[in-house]
Amino acid sequence: MEEGSQVSLSAIIINYQGRDFLPRTLSSLEAELARLELRSEIILVDNASTDGSLSVVREKFPSVKVIQLSENCGFARAANIGAAQSRGDWLFFLNNDVELLPDCLQPLITFLSEHEAYAIAAPGVFNPDQSFQLSFGRDLGLMSEFFLKYLAQPWYKLVYQLRKERMERDVAWVSGVALVIRRPMFFAVGGFDERFFFYIEDADLGRRLRSRGFKIRYLPQARLIHYRGAVASRFPRLSLTEAKKSQLLYYSLYHGPVSQRLLRIYLWAQFRAKILWAGWRGDEDRKSIYSEVLRIVRSFGDASSA
Repeated sequence: MEEGSQVSLSAIIINYQGRDFLPRTLSSLEAELARLELRSEIILVDNASTDGSLSVVREKFPSVKVIQLSENCGFARAANIGAAQSRGDWLFFLNNDVELLPDCLQPLITFLSEHEAYAIAAPGVFNPDQSFQLSFGRDLGLMSEFFLKYLAQPWYKLVYQLRKERMERDVAWVSGVALVIRRPMFFAVGGFDERFFFYIEDADLGRRLRSRGFKIRYLPQARLIHYRGAVASRFPRLSLTEAKKSQLLYYSLYHGPVSQRLLRIYLWAQFRAKILWAGWRGDEDRKSIYSEVLRIVRSFGDASSA
C-alpha cells in the first residue's frame, strides 16, 4: 500500500515470544484481508521478544509494519501504541497464536457497517479440533466467577452444538483474542486501560464502552482457531500472577469493599489449597507460583485498606 493512502482496516497483532505462531497467524490474516474489498494494513507490536520473532516477520512478511518496543509493556499498552500508529477506520486486534478461517472478517465488518449502535463485533473462537472455546461473557463479579470458571464453557459448548444459529448475541465483553472495533469509539473511551498488563483488559473495555451506550456483538459465524500457546502454557508464572493482579484491579474499579474482601478471601482459600496440593505432589515450581499469587492477594488487600 502506498504511504498516506486511505486505510479502512488496521489489523494490530500484539506479540511476545511468538516466533512459532506468527507464520500461521500472518499467513491466514493476509489471505483473509485479500478477500476484503478494503484497503488494509497489518501492524505488529512486539513486546521486546528475544526469540527471533521479528526476523521471521521481516523475512517472510515484509509488508507488515513492525513496532519494536524496548520492554514488555503487556497487551493493553502495546495495543494502544499500535492503535495510535494505525490509520484504519476499523481496528482489528488479535493475538499472535490464531488462525483465521475463510470469511472470518467480512461478517464482522458488514455487521458494524449496518448497525451504528455497536462498537465491537467479534468472531467465534474455536480450539484446534474445531470445538467451541468461550470468548465472551457477562460483567465480571462474584456471581459470575463460579459460572465462568466451572459452568460457562460446557454450557455454551452444548448450546453451540445444539443450536449454533442461536448463538449470535449481544454480550458484555468479548475476548481480546480477536475483535473489531470502530476507531472513533475506541479512542472515545481512551483505548485499553494500561493498568491491566494483560488479562481482563477486554472486559474492562467492554464495560466502559457500554457505559457510554455502545453495544458489543458476538458473531460465531465468523470463525478463527485459537491455539492458546503463546503465553499461558509457556510462561505459567507470568500468566497466572498477572491474571490475578488484573482480577483484583478490576474489582477495585467496579466493586465495593465487601466484594473486594470476599474476592481476596476466595483467592486466598483457593491458592492455599493449591499450595498444599502442589507440596503433597512434590511440585515445587507450582508451589512457588501459587505462593507468589498469595503474596499478591495479601499485598493488594493491604494496599487497598491503607
